[in-house]
Amino acid sequence: SLSSLFPILAPLLPGHGSCSRALSLAMAIQKRKAVAKSAGQLFKRSRAASKRVEEEEEQHEEEVEENQEAEKEGEEAEGGEEGEEEQESEEDALKRREEEITVARKEELKALPVGELKDLATEKGLEAGKKEDMVHALVKHEAEVRAAQRAHQAKIREVLVKKKEELEALSAPELRDLCVAAGTKGMLAKQARIELLLKQWQDNDGVDKAIAKMARDAREAELGAMDKLALRELCIKSGVECFVKEVIVERIVKHECSEGRFARPRPEGDEDEEVQPTAKSGKKAQAGDMVEALLANEANRKREREQKKQEEDAAASKRKEFRAMAVGELKKLLTAKGKEVTGNKEDLVEAAFAISVQEDEAAARKAKLKSMDIEKLKQRLASRGLSAGKKEAMVDALLAHEAKIREAAQGWEVKVGEVLEKKRAELEEKTASELKELCTAKSLKLGVGKQERVETLLEDARTNGEVDQMIAEMNKEARRDELLGMDKAVVLKIGEATGVDLLVKEVMVERVLLHEDEFGAATNGQEDEEEKKRPAKRARTGKK
Repeated sequence: SLSSLFPILAPLLPGHGSCSRALSLAMAIQKRKAVAKSAGQLFKRSRAASKRVEEEEEQHEEEVEENQEAEKEGEEAEGGEEGEEEQESEEDALKRREEEITVARKEELKALPVGELKDLATEKGLEAGKKEDMVHALVKHEAEVRAAQRAHQAKIREVLVKKKEELEALSAPELRDLCVAAGTKGMLAKQARIELLLKQWQDNDGVDKAIAKMARDAREAELGAMDKLALRELCIKSGVECFVKEVIVERIVKHECSEGRFARPRPEGDEDEEVQPTAKSGKKAQAGDMVEALLANEANRKREREQKKQEEDAAASKRKEFRAMAVGELKKLLTAKGKEVTGNKEDLVEAAFAISVQEDEAAARKAKLKSMDIEKLKQRLASRGLSAGKKEAMVDALLAHEAKIREAAQGWEVKVGEVLEKKRAELEEKTASELKELCTAKSLKLGVGKQERVETLLEDARTNGEVDQMIAEMNKEARRDELLGMDKAVVLKIGEATGVDLLVKEVMVERVLLHEDEFGAATNGQEDEEEKKRPAKRARTGKK
């Protein structure tokens, strides 16, 4: 190398001093390059090694992470199984504790004297009997008490959690307003406000009130699931009135309205009236003997004329008979018939004649009904809602029914006149132009004057059913007032006779709940039967 030859060549070179310095500098440069080269090769090897180490470390870390995740999943699965085992173990532990308590309590009770055991059973409200039976009953009763206590604690926890969640669901301004309303001001954290409101709610018996509301809601749901008949029996047992008079009245009126009680009464015609044969038409009429048809028609007309003449002669004879009577006799006759005595003698004669005609028609009608077949008579009574019986009684019932309908029809016509007079007064207060508008709206003849328009509107009200509808509403309201004025028991009897449902489930549920709020829940029928079967308790007597 150049450095090894330098000591030998240096003295021989000209300018030994400067040459030596230049050679030294060149040697130093070469040495640095060699060192740098060797260092670069070393660094390259170390970087490659470092890269391999880093790759190995990354692969190792990935394997570690995968192992940790697998272990974590295994731990979670084991934790779930352990949680289930713990849940099951809690139930098993509770069951085991109850069994241990039951066994220990049985031994303790068996060791007591029979007298003390009877006193304990009586104190718990249980029936005294054989020792084994009393021990079993006491153990069962105490287990039920413990179960009830656990259920009560669970309800307390439930209402507390529910209230806490309710408060947590509120916003900060809402919580602040509640705190201000509770008398607490200032800056507080949300959790502090929740704790404050929750404590105040507890101090105000919030837990007991919430539990009471839960019980009442459950009872209301239980009553709502019962049918009406079961609710009615419960109302009777509890002494609660299950009917509402106003409801009964409304349902009776609705039923009677559907039955046509408030509609215009229509006197019934004779259903046995034979239909007169009519002349044939078309080709059949042309094919018949026209001469025979004309002869038959003439015979019918002759009979009708003779019958009409007989009726007119009988009417004239009857009127002549009444006219021959004195005014006092006529008044006495009308009074006996239940008619008002007003007017002059001719008015009295006409009134007496009208009564006579009605009586003759009733006598003829009665004779015709008596001649009717009894089965057909029963069918006619059934169609009118009348009960069957002996023939004479059925005939009288039909006649009374028809007379009642005729009387109702007469009363209806009187009301029609009253309604029309009232409507006339209303229409006469209107101007001619207003009446014209009413006629135009109903597509009626306009007429030429106010009075003619009034008459046109009144006739339209009579014929289109408007007056009948007004009278029906008046009758319905009168019936409603009549029923409301009756005693409740009478109204209930009428309602039950119609077969209409008179019970309102919501009313019964509400009234039972109000009764139970004050007096406690009513016992069911099974508990009452068991109470009756229990022997009477005998007083204990001590020996002297």
